[in-house]
Amino acid sequence: MELATLGTDDWYIAREVRLRALKDSPSAYISEYEDEVGVGEEGWRERFTRMQWIVARHQARVIGLASSVRVDSRPPYERHIESVWVDPRHRRTGVLRAIFGHLSVVEPGITEWRVWVLDTNAVAQRVYDRLGFSPTGEWQPLADGSGRLEIRLRFDAPPRSG
Repeated sequence: MELATLGTDDWYIAREVRLRALKDSPSAYISEYEDEVGVGEEGWRERFTRMQWIVARHQARVIGLASSVRVDSRPPYERHIESVWVDPRHRRTGVLRAIFGHLSVVEPGITEWRVWVLDTNAVAQRVYDRLGFSPTGEWQPLADGSGRLEIRLRFDAPPRSG
């Protein structure tokens, strides 16, 4: 498995994989394929100004994706994880753990990682639990009026030696 940080000129890779994720697991995301398919190059390049995108590849094919977002209202040592996806054929093989490990290398000053997960997405909750995330006690209703909720999970990076 190869891990890579995408640059702005790689916007089309992030877009293609994000659309694959939305088709593969639509109930895991708030965004919908129909909305994201219309986002063009300019919109994707803008995302790169505020997000760090990491991909995992197997034999040149992208098999995993995650982004790290700096949220203005949060402390500078904290990042929010979004757009997480692993190809179904590669789940439970360490892809997501490797992506998060790579994120900690490319963003060494980050000590807290946060993620919002739909309260009905028990699979994702178990995955994050196995990775060491724990509930913060925070929750929020989705803005779509559906009555669905998201819960917030947190992972504290281990202290760095040296």
